[in-house]
Amino acid sequence: MRKTKQLLMIFMVGLGLCTFTSSCKTGEGCETASYSAQPDKNGILPTKRGKSNLYSKKQRKKMKRN
Repeated sequence: MRKTKQLLMIFMVGLGLCTFTSSCKTGEGCETASYSAQPDKNGILPTKRGKSNLYSKKQRKKMKRN
């Protein structure tokens, strides 16, 4: 019983340390420039929005029929 308490305590401390660590570099922050849209050859950002569909084309056709 005592060993299980010790193992549980070690596990809890390890879990606590894992939740406080960050994947971003200290002083530099997180790299977010790679997620933004790239400008065209004239330096203008695109204004088109991407199309995002929740369902596949086959599922949408099936829903239209019902």
